[in-house]
Amino acid sequence: MNFVSNEYKDIIRKVQKPSQYLGNEINSIHKSPFTKRGDGGIIKIALIFPDLYEMGMSHLGLKILYHIINMREDSVAERVFAPESDYEELLLKNNLPLASLESSVPLNQFDILGFTLQYELSYTNILNILKLGGIPLRQADRKDDTPLVIGGGPCVFNPEPLSDFFDLFVIGDGEEIVSELIDKIGEAKASHYDRERLLKNLSDIEGIYVPSLFSVSYKDDNTIEKIEGLKEGYSSIKKRTVHDLNSSPYPTSQIVPYTSLIHDRVSVEIDRGCTHGCRFCQAGIIYRPLRERSPQKVEELLQETLKNTGYEEVSLGSLSSGDYCNITPLAKAIMNKFEKDKISISLPSLRPDTLNPELLKEISRVRKTGFTIAVEAGTQRMRNIINKKIKDEDIFSAVNSIASSGWDSLKLYFMIGLPYETDDDIEGIYNICTQILKREKRIKNINVGISSLVPKAHTPFQWVGQEGMNSLKRKLSYLHRKFKMNKRINLKWHRVEMSFLEGVFARGDRRLGRVLETAHKIGCKFDGWTEKFEFKKWADAFEECGINPEFYAGREIKKDEILPWSHIKTGVSEKFLYREYKNSLENNLSPDCRYDDCIGCGIDSSKCLILKDRQQLPLTAHQTPVKRVHSSVHSRIRMRYEKKGDMRFLSHLEVGRTFSRAFKRAEIPLLCSEGYHPHPKISFGFALPVGIESSYEYLDAEIEGYINTDEVIKRLNMKLPLGLKITSAKPIPQGVESIPALTDRIIFSININSNKYDKNSVEWKFENFFLQDKVIIDRVRKDVVKKVDIRPLVDFIKVEKRFDNSLLKIDMGLKVINGILLQPIEVLKNLVSPDIETAVLSIEKTGVEMKQ
Repeated sequence: MNFVSNEYKDIIRKVQKPSQYLGNEINSIHKSPFTKRGDGGIIKIALIFPDLYEMGMSHLGLKILYHIINMREDSVAERVFAPESDYEELLLKNNLPLASLESSVPLNQFDILGFTLQYELSYTNILNILKLGGIPLRQADRKDDTPLVIGGGPCVFNPEPLSDFFDLFVIGDGEEIVSELIDKIGEAKASHYDRERLLKNLSDIEGIYVPSLFSVSYKDDNTIEKIEGLKEGYSSIKKRTVHDLNSSPYPTSQIVPYTSLIHDRVSVEIDRGCTHGCRFCQAGIIYRPLRERSPQKVEELLQETLKNTGYEEVSLGSLSSGDYCNITPLAKAIMNKFEKDKISISLPSLRPDTLNPELLKEISRVRKTGFTIAVEAGTQRMRNIINKKIKDEDIFSAVNSIASSGWDSLKLYFMIGLPYETDDDIEGIYNICTQILKREKRIKNINVGISSLVPKAHTPFQWVGQEGMNSLKRKLSYLHRKFKMNKRINLKWHRVEMSFLEGVFARGDRRLGRVLETAHKIGCKFDGWTEKFEFKKWADAFEECGINPEFYAGREIKKDEILPWSHIKTGVSEKFLYREYKNSLENNLSPDCRYDDCIGCGIDSSKCLILKDRQQLPLTAHQTPVKRVHSSVHSRIRMRYEKKGDMRFLSHLEVGRTFSRAFKRAEIPLLCSEGYHPHPKISFGFALPVGIESSYEYLDAEIEGYINTDEVIKRLNMKLPLGLKITSAKPIPQGVESIPALTDRIIFSININSNKYDKNSVEWKFENFFLQDKVIIDRVRKDVVKKVDIRPLVDFIKVEKRFDNSLLKIDMGLKVINGILLQPIEVLKNLVSPDIETAVLSIEKTGVEMKQ
């Protein structure tokens, strides 16, 4: 079945990375197709991540909502991501609206457009997506039959800069509230509510913020005079919280993309929230109270998810995974269970004081995943100011444990522009790194990442002005000069201008909507990507709107000011936040209420997880390693497979990744290489260019033990996506040459639009080619140009007209000599015309001849 409509498939074939637009990945959900927004009683929801596919498909929240919505019979969720520039240009050129991946449904045919608001620098992408989808940008311009535009995620804790463009925001956890929204919208559809009545009705749900039901007035000095609810009893919004993670829905059949992602692995959230109280950290406030998923539940979810996906790595998601009460015994239990399958563990967001040799031993049992230690500040004084409760010795001890466990590199993360920072604190960043290298000769290199502080809403530093760009650039320049003298340290930093813009919108109000819309109109998008960020355009937008961005980013806010987000309630009191701000002025550390007494942040203490003593994981069946019974028999199998339909859009690497995970899902154990980074022993023939179909692809796989080849074919074909199919398999002895080494000739069939190329002239060019002794071309591979004689590499070419002379069919035989194989397109470009690719309708690999 083809899920992408033909009109969209015509443009997919012309883009650089087409596999991200197919929408038919393993575990993607395809309900009954729909074409009109009003069809039936099903609520149609587009889940939109306003960034590239590789970013959005790494986001766990999107996967959870996709699962919850599609498990209901009365709703359907489909995915939408910000298109890359080549795809967007083709949409506009062909007058096509942006549509969902699963069913190619235009955005204006959905009931709900649900945006993930993960970071401020994606805001222009939101407007671009709305425009491409045919949706009026401003909520005031939308009619009753326009989809509701909804936002959720961390940025909604100050949603005011987006209030002109969104109908409503979900404040807090989404697992429960999404079903309540669907229920109420379903009732409204059945009763034919107008838009105004629908929004008022939805505002009754706890955690729903409808910005049009609030008015904001300003003083002459541009500060806020009043935020007033326009509906009785609707003056503030209380955050929604899911209190029991164990009973909360969780996707165990997560979508398995063809292409690589930023975080390409199974992710299971082991806890939500954090009690450390770092004063710059918004997540530590908005995700309170701390909740943990039980270790038994984590194991259960991991086992089911790995079975359904075939991933090779699991991530235990947390704001501070080392603080999970059972982290070491849990890691041991997971590795005891999955080490035999070469499954590795990664732990994000590790604090140095939570690392221990036993935990490191468990993490490194299969492969050594990377380590990032968030040091944040270079001196103890500065760490006290930000309430980062770690000491230099904690850092050195953690690095010693890492080096002793076999790692020879690590990443350290620091911030600059922190309140009351001095040049000595900047020097401290350099000193920490060089001391590590002096103490630990086993550490070969350190990657240092530096970003500038962005004061965020609902944090103790929300009143602090962001440090000026010139001052931050001076500090970065100093660090760059210092670090470049040490070849073992690699320094990277976040652009100061990007942090400044993030700071503007992080503390902004509704008046920034005009700036955002202006920036969008003059071409700003993908502002979170350094290579696409254009600060000059943003400066022009602020100037055109008569708004000074320094008012939002750089200004110290007075205690008695009404903040733009004052009506959004996290449960943490403003009184507590200001007390923490005052503590920072006095360099005072505040305790962690997880292990100490309640610190009175405002959260209901009965909902908090308080641990005076760390719990231990109850003994399970997996406290001792589950070992695969290794057989002395290893099967090496050569398989022929088809690559047809949508699968022609997969690259060679994507095909390899797809097969590797299919073997795991089919429970066919592949042999793996030895060493710190084991890889499955599977190899392929010559890479087939993207867009070419084939019935003659080959792979060799080394399988542990003996499995009948018919059984291998049956199991794999059940787990492969439509378009990849094993057609034959046979055992081959060890020592047989590889597929590329045995390949003698490959035959292709190319169909070309004959309206653009005359048969006689094309044939004459081919005949002239075969009369030559040598034909030298410049061949570019990995940016290296080589002179290649292609005459002996082209064995034959035949041309005939087909289908009422509307196309030319060209059969081409290409020889393999010294490992060199030409591709049919490069032959046609060199022999016929450099522009011939636009006339090519299809290419198929129709035969492979092996050496005898």
